[in-house]
Amino acid sequence: MAGRDVMWGTGIRKLTLGLILALVGLPLCLAQAPESDTPLAPVSLQLIWHHQFQFAGYYAAEAQGYFREAGLDVEIRHGGYDATGQAVDPVDEVVSGRADFGVSRSDLLIHHSNGLPVVVLANIMQRSPLVFLTLERYGFTTLEEIGTRPITVTLPREGGDKRVSAETLAAFRQAGLDAQQLNNLTPTWNIDDLIAGRTQLTSAFSTDQAYFVRQRGETPIEISPRDYGVDFYGQTLFTRRGVIESHPERVAAFRKAVLKGWEYAMANPEEIATLILEHYPPRHADYDKDFLLYEAARIRELMQPELIEIGYSNVSRWSDIATIYQELELIDDLDLSTFLYVPETAPPAAAWDTAGVDGLLGNFWPTLGWIVFAVALSIASYLHLTNRRLAQEIGLRRSSETLLRQQAEQDGLTGIDNRRQFEAHFHREYQRARRHGRPLSLILFDIDRFKQINDTYGHLTGDRVLIEIAQVTRRELRAHDLFARFGGEEFVIILPDTTLDEARQVAERIWEVNRNHAICEASAFIRYTLSLGVTELASKDGSAREFLNRADTLLYQAKHEGRDRLCLEGV
Repeated sequence: MAGRDVMWGTGIRKLTLGLILALVGLPLCLAQAPESDTPLAPVSLQLIWHHQFQFAGYYAAEAQGYFREAGLDVEIRHGGYDATGQAVDPVDEVVSGRADFGVSRSDLLIHHSNGLPVVVLANIMQRSPLVFLTLERYGFTTLEEIGTRPITVTLPREGGDKRVSAETLAAFRQAGLDAQQLNNLTPTWNIDDLIAGRTQLTSAFSTDQAYFVRQRGETPIEISPRDYGVDFYGQTLFTRRGVIESHPERVAAFRKAVLKGWEYAMANPEEIATLILEHYPPRHADYDKDFLLYEAARIRELMQPELIEIGYSNVSRWSDIATIYQELELIDDLDLSTFLYVPETAPPAAAWDTAGVDGLLGNFWPTLGWIVFAVALSIASYLHLTNRRLAQEIGLRRSSETLLRQQAEQDGLTGIDNRRQFEAHFHREYQRARRHGRPLSLILFDIDRFKQINDTYGHLTGDRVLIEIAQVTRRELRAHDLFARFGGEEFVIILPDTTLDEARQVAERIWEVNRNHAICEASAFIRYTLSLGVTELASKDGSAREFLNRADTLLYQAKHEGRDRLCLEGV
């Protein structure tokens, strides 16, 4: 018993000394932290494009001294094209060692799958800004309608731009287009080419080019990869594996400073817009403060900092992106554990030399015992509160991710899938049916004379009609059927493993249940009818879009034949 008491007393004395030294030393360390003779470590950051608000967080980190506080002297290099006219590729710059950090997009998955030692440090934009921009006067709104039109997008082409966009390639393949058969010119990212007709479709960002198109008096049409089920991360901060292995503390400090810079930039867009114009001049005079603030607002929509912390990477979402690439044969299997950065944990505290502790503390053990008890109680309370806050933050993050996913996938009015989610399901089911020789059917329907309902009863009543149609129809569907609002008053149903005759039976149930459904509005009972087009995937369908177009043709045939009917086409 006495031996245990001695051991306990020795342990308490060591713990007490450690706590005292920690409590006394920590303020001293903090007070002395700003004073350091250690030279700043030089590092370089390669951007993917010219200076704009899309890189505001890096400029803010430099201007606010966050990089300097991290012990770093950061050179921020703009992207675009070099002096020889060649595109600057951040992946090449970082992997070759010419830059320490880079900014890219979800394309990094392909490079990692090909064996390049790239590692994602943070996802700055939760949604990609990439779109394909055309003009209303060119008369097309889908990728399938490109044909032989001149286009300028980042797709593989002999002697072309090295920066191939995997997001672009995925969207074009989902649309059933062969990149080698397209009239694709070297991208200039200049809207003058689009307005002059030298190209009729160009890669663009939703954050900028449409702004300038409207300024020129044109009506822009944006075709999003998300319309084809391709929903990737946007701007991504990365480095190479060697930098992490050689300087883990430097990488952690750089990442922390960048995220802090982005927080500041999003909270102070006007200040950062002014900073950009003064210290990081964009490539055109048109990129004035009004434009930069417009860009800032669009970037906020892509980052959604109110919903999810800046820089957050979701392993499951990266896995989903990897699955899409694999289905499109863009990548092989890969190990996400070596692709996504995990901050190092703090090293264990150094052991203290306790020689002479007994002499130092003398006869103060009763008092120190109470001090130890009080400190231990404070620490326990602190840890309890910290754990509660951590649990709350995790719950909030999960709720934010769920809300973000719902916003991306669900129709805000009816609660069923939106068109973006339909496109994702549709292209996957199309590929699966083709690959395995399985039947696949579609039902496309809309509400007859819906405008008349809106004009007579008002748009709120019209919204209620849409909601109730979704509810009534969903009850007639099977568990594996996929139901979405296609747009306006149009709805679409994907019927996997379903023949035309089986699809007809489903469509007839939907048709009848809606014909017999009445919506009570004040003293009136509102009735409505549907027109439906029903078809099955045929061998003649060269792409998913051709299949969908046949259903659309059948829907309008039902309209022209008098409405309130369904039309089918034999395979």
